[in-house]
Amino acid sequence: MSAASWIRVANGFRLVASSASSLIAKEGANGAASLTRHGVDLANNARTAVKAAGASLPSQLPIKADLNTHTFNEPTNNIVKDDEADLVRKHLEIVTANQTDDSIESDSTVKSEERQTKPEGNEVSEEQPRVETKTTLLQEGSAVPSTRFGRALGFASLGMGLAAGTVTEAASRLVSLGSNSDSIVVNDANAERLAKTLCRMRGAAMKLGQMLSIQDETLLPPQLSRALEQVRQGADAMPLRQLHQQLEKELGKEWRGKFETFEDRPFAAASIGQVHRATIVENGKTKDVVVKVQYPGVADSIESDLRNLKMLVKLSGFAPKGLFIDKVIDVGRDELKVECDYKNEAQNQERLQDLVHACPDLAREKFRIPSVMSTHSTSGVLTTDYCPGGSIDKVAFLEQAERNRIGRNIMRLTLKELFTWRFMQTDPNWGNFLYDVGTGTTYLIDFGSARGYSKSFVDGYLRIVWACANNDTETLMSQSLQLGFLTGEENDIMVEAHKLSGFTLGEPFAAKNEYDFKKSGITGRISKHGSAFLEHRLTPPPEEVYTLHRKLAGAFNICIKLGANIKCRDLLEEIVESHEFEDGQPHPRDMR
Repeated sequence: MSAASWIRVANGFRLVASSASSLIAKEGANGAASLTRHGVDLANNARTAVKAAGASLPSQLPIKADLNTHTFNEPTNNIVKDDEADLVRKHLEIVTANQTDDSIESDSTVKSEERQTKPEGNEVSEEQPRVETKTTLLQEGSAVPSTRFGRALGFASLGMGLAAGTVTEAASRLVSLGSNSDSIVVNDANAERLAKTLCRMRGAAMKLGQMLSIQDETLLPPQLSRALEQVRQGADAMPLRQLHQQLEKELGKEWRGKFETFEDRPFAAASIGQVHRATIVENGKTKDVVVKVQYPGVADSIESDLRNLKMLVKLSGFAPKGLFIDKVIDVGRDELKVECDYKNEAQNQERLQDLVHACPDLAREKFRIPSVMSTHSTSGVLTTDYCPGGSIDKVAFLEQAERNRIGRNIMRLTLKELFTWRFMQTDPNWGNFLYDVGTGTTYLIDFGSARGYSKSFVDGYLRIVWACANNDTETLMSQSLQLGFLTGEENDIMVEAHKLSGFTLGEPFAAKNEYDFKKSGITGRISKHGSAFLEHRLTPPPEEVYTLHRKLAGAFNICIKLGANIKCRDLLEEIVESHEFEDGQPHPRDMR
């Protein structure tokens, strides 16, 4: 799609969004009619994209708005010349407002089955979700847009859909004569449309949506927070034809011969790839494995995906100023480039496996990491040992002592990853911790987002955590300035919010006795400071914090889900006591 075409779509969307309120206020019903014309004109801009694909469409797109039912009639003519043009047509069908079908026919000869809703209690994780003996398999979804043109068209279609949704919302408010002061762009229908498109696009688009979805909910419009919840649950699965093409590309034409069995339908689908059950023969014995297959085109489309999504999010107003969306996208870009290389993930997994298995405390408490099958892995396919069990947030039926044991050791693991090893798996999804009831073993999976931290950052951050655990305002503020959390120019409101949120975060490590995570309400109290950050924060936090706080929040949430009532201070004291600071400042143990 040409730059001019995309700019035309973006400008059309900007026009609809910015003029809607004034048109309604000044012209009443005539304003609503004008808005409708803008929306239809914007949809007709897609003709340029169609021509670029070598296809043709009717001279006018028959999209007729019904302002009473808030629906739009779909185009009736489908004139196409090739697979890419077919993809164009399907995107145009998706654009029509209030579209509810979760799946479309793929550009292959295989028709996608309607995607089934995952049953409650069988949630999947972000990249390598849980595996159980009895696994719920996903239905085929739409094909992953794998060309630059196809993916650009997906964003253009989303822009047109958002414009149509804005028109409908504006007309609805006119008819209801309501006094709603919320943005007419950031409405429930548009937020839902954004979430569904991210799930359909996969890749960088969906990954950014997942990153936004785990931000403090007070920093996002409530409509967007609700809609992005589904983005965390997983993507559409690839059609079989596309799956087999990927496996042939990565493992060769005789890829099936490398496995004794291979389940074509995945049990989980995430932003970058989907996961299948399989078996291989090793040393004459059958071995259960899981195979993660990367979606086609996602690694090559990171830059264009993020650029297009950034433009849409900014134009729509979905991302508030205090979120610093540019920084979120920069961090997401760096993460995605690493995560799309499964060879790198395999190395991360083997490195953390050595560290975890060599730790006496974690080894004694049966924390394990599965092995990588290098003979069945490439940069686009990752095969690892099968791990029995279910996601760890579903073990509320266990005895309190066992839930406490799991929670305490997850906190121990988190502290060791950051402060001792300086190498952490940063994906907070509960499904990345699998618990086997039969053996009491906790398995750790999915290491695409693992990363290292510099010694200087870890030294400073440990001083901050220790200060928060001891309500030490002076150290907290001085270290926050040194690490870049604050500029020194913040007003009193921001300074106080920063201090109180830090002290709240340090509560588990301040308590001398057991800390009851479930009864503490800690996440809600931290969230109360979100509005102050949103309005008064002058600088984005250090880039390390985007992944680090994601993991810390995940560890806290696991303990809340488990109902853990545990001591944490002694775990931090052990870390601080043995830590060798290299920042030239006195050791905390010498400052007591």
